[in-house]
Amino acid sequence: MKFYRIRVDGADFKVGIEKLREGLYRVKIGEKEAEVVVEDIYEKTEMAIEGSEPVAPAAHSPDTSGVKEELKDVVTSMLPGVVLKILVKPGDRVQAGDPIIIIESMKMENEIVSHKDGVVAEILVKEGQRIEAGDVLAVIE
Repeated sequence: MKFYRIRVDGADFKVGIEKLREGLYRVKIGEKEAEVVVEDIYEKTEMAIEGSEPVAPAAHSPDTSGVKEELKDVVTSMLPGVVLKILVKPGDRVQAGDPIIIIESMKMENEIVSHKDGVVAEILVKEGQRIEAGDVLAVIE
């Protein structure tokens, strides 16, 4: 996941963006994480002008059929660091946004949260373990 600083109305936000596949991204702002669909509206306008059939904007949930099932269930680290504390164990029920692991990175403690409601299937790291950005930490089913 690549991080950016975005300024909105004078307030700065740290935003992480990870491309899952063409047009589908995982975006993290603070402790909130969501999958978003990005469409090039100018490309569609040009295609319509050139005689192609116009395409209406999507009015439904993102099509995640091209995303591997296992990617939908994994919790990854947004940054490198050391696993300080594991807050859940396999079998625990979690909700989207619940903290599951605390990572120390650049002398700061960062909560890694569940991206969906479900049950913790696996914890793939140990306390004290060094991790890199993008490492899979847990599986939520």
